[in-house]
Amino acid sequence: MELLIKSSLIIHIAAGVTALLVAPVAMAVKKGGRAHSRWGLIFFWAMTVIFVTALFLSTIKWIPFLLMIAVFSYYSVFSAYRWKFLKRLYNGKDKLRWFDWAALVINGLFNIAFMSWGLYLILNGSESAFPYLALGFGFFGFRISYGNYKLFTSPHESTTWFFEHLGGMVGGFIATLTAFSAQTMIFLPDFIQWAWPSMVGVPLISYWSRFYKKKFKTSTT
Repeated sequence: MELLIKSSLIIHIAAGVTALLVAPVAMAVKKGGRAHSRWGLIFFWAMTVIFVTALFLSTIKWIPFLLMIAVFSYYSVFSAYRWKFLKRLYNGKDKLRWFDWAALVINGLFNIAFMSWGLYLILNGSESAFPYLALGFGFFGFRISYGNYKLFTSPHESTTWFFEHLGGMVGGFIATLTAFSAQTMIFLPDFIQWAWPSMVGVPLISYWSRFYKKKFKTSTT
């Protein structure tokens, strides 16, 4: 068992390094081009390996923080990846698969559990940061499931898939970078360790979203 744990940890770290290196490349190259698809696919599979190894390590060694980040970041990336195949969901030409619904429900339930656990710990006087992280990540993780539920069951615009893909991929990268920062950048103040990836990443999502909304609007006029 010890060998399996060490091997999983090595694979987890290698996949994490890969994801952290290729994600900026995928974001930098032209969206929709061959290079973007290639680097994005490498990022997706690296995140898949991270998720599987994190599930194993977090349960066998019971590391709640790792489990929480694994679920949050992977559903963000999985959902974003699936939207590439649901571009025409808005007009019924693309169809949802059973695993789209399964992932949505599992992610939603996990994040409800994290929020409930965080609230329970706070009400019982916990002074650690984890309960507040559980509330925060749980809330935003649940919002992703709820947002997808609305899009799965209601009409939406033809460009919706693009912004869901963009936000999910970058959001998953932000979560992964946050975990990396919290574990390695201990020379930074505690708040900055957790906050800087979002302080950089969220404005980027906002900027790209505004840029492409204007671009799509111009192309249709």
